[in-house]
Amino acid sequence: MTISRWLLSVPLAILCRPAAPLSAQTASFHNPISGFVYSPASQAVLPVLGVPGAAQLGAPVLKKVEFASIAPNGDWALVSHTGRSSLLHGLAALAPVRFPANGLLEAVDRVVWNRDGSFALLYSSSQNRLQRVSVSAAGVTADAPVDLSPWGVAASLAIDPAGRQVAFGVTGSGVYLFAPGQFPARLAPLAQPAAASFDGSGQRLYVADAAQQQIFAFDSGSSALSFASLAQAGAPAVMPVGLTVSGDGRYLLLADRAARNVRAYDTASAALVTSVALDFAPSRFEALSTAPTILLNGDNPAEWLLVLDARQLPAVSFVPAASRGAVQ
Repeated sequence: MTISRWLLSVPLAILCRPAAPLSAQTASFHNPISGFVYSPASQAVLPVLGVPGAAQLGAPVLKKVEFASIAPNGDWALVSHTGRSSLLHGLAALAPVRFPANGLLEAVDRVVWNRDGSFALLYSSSQNRLQRVSVSAAGVTADAPVDLSPWGVAASLAIDPAGRQVAFGVTGSGVYLFAPGQFPARLAPLAQPAAASFDGSGQRLYVADAAQQQIFAFDSGSSALSFASLAQAGAPAVMPVGLTVSGDGRYLLLADRAARNVRAYDTASAALVTSVALDFAPSRFEALSTAPTILLNGDNPAEWLLVLDARQLPAVSFVPAASRGAVQ
């Protein structure tokens, strides 16, 4: 069955009103929603209907959105229109409303969520400012934005599962760690920290350095430990798009744009366990669910979507590209 189209023509201006749900009309029965995708080409947010391996895109639930990032639990979304940021609640129920939130960072163009979607790390590249935001049914709390200018432009971002630690990497400078209210401390002078991720406990931070073709591990803010080499004989230099630890904690998964694959390393032995080939070069690394599942592309509307199942050993499924009529 298809999803209800009652939100097809709702402009973002309506969403910005702190009012009741967008429409009194209830949504019809539909396939399970396994996540939401923001399409920059159509400036729309679309639900992924069905389960991995048997999913399709539904009709847009938000339109005329210049930027959007959806929490892994599907209930919250950070949206931007004309540079103004808003938080929407109730997306998973297909009844999103603007949630009162003061002091949100403007011109946000990058967001990283913790695994359960209770914290968001907002970043504005034009302002080079970073902000942690806590979201719950009880309210929204936005920390004071942090100006990263003294350290440089953020190349990678990570937040731990509890939302208590923030890491960012700066090309030519290194990787930094701090807790809200503290001064960022440099963990290591890495040349190109392209991707970063905490493990499920929040005690270990993994960072992929594209310059040294190496993954480093930092335990509880300690000095760098060499975890695994990315270099392989006869293979091009790895271009990391994203890192994550599998849901069972056994594997570190890395998406590589150069070789068009996803690598899985054993977190105990650091051995390369498997490599999954991709049809398209990964361009994104965004959590679709808390499982976790990860969206690997979506910038090109002609490409099918690649969805990484990161619960255990990696598996990739496909979602057909949205038809032109479906997003108009």
